[in-house]
Amino acid sequence: MLTLYQFEISPFCDKVRRILNVKRVPYQAREVGLIEWQMGAYRKINPTNKVPALVDGGRIVCDSTDIAYDLERRYPDPPLIPREPRDRALVHVLEDWADESLYFFEMRLRFGIARNAAQTVAKLVARENAVIQALAPWLVPRAIRSQADAQGIGRKSDAQVVTEFGRHLDALAGLLGGREYLLGGGLTLADIAVFSQLAAARDTREAAGEIALRREVEAWLERVDAATRAAAAPSAS
Repeated sequence: MLTLYQFEISPFCDKVRRILNVKRVPYQAREVGLIEWQMGAYRKINPTNKVPALVDGGRIVCDSTDIAYDLERRYPDPPLIPREPRDRALVHVLEDWADESLYFFEMRLRFGIARNAAQTVAKLVARENAVIQALAPWLVPRAIRSQADAQGIGRKSDAQVVTEFGRHLDALAGLLGGREYLLGGGLTLADIAVFSQLAAARDTREAAGEIALRREVEAWLERVDAATRAAAAPSAS
């Protein structure tokens, strides 16, 4: 059975879980501990020290996009990446938008706003020992803030971030244009990638409020969730 090394709250790990669900590939989830991650033990699995990583015996694939394309090759049914060149290109562009732009918004909303950071960190360290649970609320938001500041979104006000997030939602509504999925014909990797980032952001009051104002986006989120949700939760260790 495949093993997914993950942080459960990571949208990139959620993306991989949902791909596995759609393709009905059995797997087990393995939560990476913060000490294991911080001290470098996890680097034996993924030298970049990032999640997710998907392990099949001695075979390891890292990075959610690389995992997605590998799973598409190994488990082609149902297809999530179109063969037609233009549609395939659109999937690539939309997944990159999710991974490289929407990601920073969900991260900023979940970790950059104090009241949200507390609940997000609590979920991150739910399986950790008491010492880590005590230190994480102080350490984790500072580490995330440093990354957000370097990218630029961390230097914007909360109000500005929420406004810009709303513009992304308006763009998504425009892309949907009344269609059930982003490319119209059916569920693709683009839907799953964008969904995973917005679902993570939706865990905050700010993002949930913006999404609720856009019924078409809200309905699309519900549709993608229903199409990609696991029939039963995988085992975690």
